[in-house]
Amino acid sequence: MTPGRRWFAAVVAISASTFVPHGLVLAAQLPFEDPGTFPASRDLAPAELAGAEWKVAPQATSDGLFNVYTLESRFGPLQARGRATLGIRVKEVEALAELERVSKTKVFTDAVVASAVAPVKVVASFADNPTETVKGIGSGVGRLWSKTKYQAQEMSHDAKEAASKEKGEDGEAGAAEESNTEKAKEASTAYAKKYLGLSGAERRWYGELGVDPYTDNVALRKAVKEVSRVEAAAKFGMRFAGLPSIPGAREIGKVMDLVWNTDPWELRQRNRKILLDAGLTEESARAFEDNQAMSPTFQTALVQSLADLDGVAGRLHVVERAIDVEDARAARLLVSSTALLVRYHRQVAPLVEILPGARLPVARAKDGPLIAVVTVDTLFWTAEVAAGVRDFVSIYAGDSAPARELWVVGEASDRFKSEAKTLGWQVLDRWQLSAPEDRQAATKPVS
Repeated sequence: MTPGRRWFAAVVAISASTFVPHGLVLAAQLPFEDPGTFPASRDLAPAELAGAEWKVAPQATSDGLFNVYTLESRFGPLQARGRATLGIRVKEVEALAELERVSKTKVFTDAVVASAVAPVKVVASFADNPTETVKGIGSGVGRLWSKTKYQAQEMSHDAKEAASKEKGEDGEAGAAEESNTEKAKEASTAYAKKYLGLSGAERRWYGELGVDPYTDNVALRKAVKEVSRVEAAAKFGMRFAGLPSIPGAREIGKVMDLVWNTDPWELRQRNRKILLDAGLTEESARAFEDNQAMSPTFQTALVQSLADLDGVAGRLHVVERAIDVEDARAARLLVSSTALLVRYHRQVAPLVEILPGARLPVARAKDGPLIAVVTVDTLFWTAEVAAGVRDFVSIYAGDSAPARELWVVGEASDRFKSEAKTLGWQVLDRWQLSAPEDRQAATKPVS
């Protein structure tokens, strides 16, 4: 480089440091983080790495939010995005092993003979049941921070007024209304076909096994259906081995009891009544309950959280987010984030309103700060995360809140914290959740 060019470069550097905050200059010069591949043992305890029926592959990856693990078993491989999902998949593998054990007992084989049902194949390989959980998991990292598309009408009067404005003298509104009605019927039929035919016998088996009856694990669903088919024809006593407890049982016990013990149609009606009583329109309630990404379990958990937030303004904005979710991963993240807002509301500070906007729920606490809560493994400042976070920040940029806080159950890298701080959000990670009855133990997380 010539002396003149070196001088010019120095002037540019000095000018940048003079007129641009130092942190922004450094951020622009730093490359994005790349979590890459790492040993699964880095973040998992020994008990999470292997069991009698399964083991976690030695290497894991990260999408910037969650670690992606491969769960290996004699039933085939499963992928799990995040430690919480890994716990669920482990439970499902153990449930399959237990169903296989039961199917080989004399009481079961005698029941098959007595029932005269067709030959039974209780357990199949995951490879025979291609699903999202087997083939692989797309990250969807950017969608967490993006803006919701659906706008739910919360009061029936507002909905009727909007409908009346749409009516034109040429009758086109009537045709559009008829088309929307047909689409709604199709969505309702598809949802019913996917979820609402679950029998009481199947729900009882899922309850005994301690797994979600609306799981997307096709191999497990088929196994439970086969066993319950035999039971329906010839009753036999169920004897289960000592299965480990359900991951997060203390947190989801009330919801799972409802899901295991309530007919899915009755569960649907229960949830709809709660939403309608809260002020949601019939149209929005049906759009919520016909979204196939929101299983009856997810719907019930979310409705329970909204009930627990009674008195918090704008809580039905969460329904907008639920109508908008595109897959089970996004649904699970929404449900957990909303439940965490309930925990914040009870343990840290009262919430006064839920804001519309991003898919990650954002609330305003009593003293004015904006609060978002999320469960992740580790937040890294990857290119996709950075783009999503900047979109997220822009949604609430005009709000007059005195502070903005992102509470994380999990960890955030130093780079993520630094970048978020530059954008006006303080990151508080490693939030330790205590039981609802132990609120005094709730402490502020590490910043």
